[in-house]
Amino acid sequence: MAFRLTSRKELDETFPKKGIQEIRRNYEAIRNELQTGDLIFFSGNHWLSNLIRIRSKGAWSHVGIVVRIEEIDRVFLVESILEVGVRMIPMSFIIKDYDGRNHPYNGRVAWARFQNLPSDKALIIKEFALDNLSKQYDRKEYSRILWRTITGKAKVFHDNKYTCSEYVYEAFKRAGIYLKYERGDFISPSAIWSNEEIEMKAIII
Repeated sequence: MAFRLTSRKELDETFPKKGIQEIRRNYEAIRNELQTGDLIFFSGNHWLSNLIRIRSKGAWSHVGIVVRIEEIDRVFLVESILEVGVRMIPMSFIIKDYDGRNHPYNGRVAWARFQNLPSDKALIIKEFALDNLSKQYDRKEYSRILWRTITGKAKVFHDNKYTCSEYVYEAFKRAGIYLKYERGDFISPSAIWSNEEIEMKAIII
């Protein structure tokens, strides 16, 4: 299980936020250790982020998957976000240009790893992440996600679109790994964080 964190307040008290220069130095120190299949957890400052944390009784409101392309020495984050659906961005954008306006992510960020992930399963996760790039949300999907977040129900709506946690869950499921989640079909970042096999590696922001 990753380091137990039950709220954003506990996260901030346990790991006080560093200055931007130290954040950048710390990222450079861990960059070469990032592996395909690693998970990046976010705790945003948006009202919807707070709603997700309240619903899941945890510190996290968003999660994405690391994809490393060794041939060109590049590390990417693949994530499903409300605004555009599934996208892939350089990992470094988290600390310098997450919003497209040269700002780091507005909140807290942690790096975690599913322990002893076999290379063949990591490859399957990588293939799933890349095969599903650019899946888009329509405007109605916003309200559907909000409904699932509030009620914990997913069976009300069925589609092939993903929330961030659903995307991670399906990627690991494709590799034969079933992450636990809350009652019903609701899947939150904090539920994924609470899996025994998930190990926190570092706080990025």
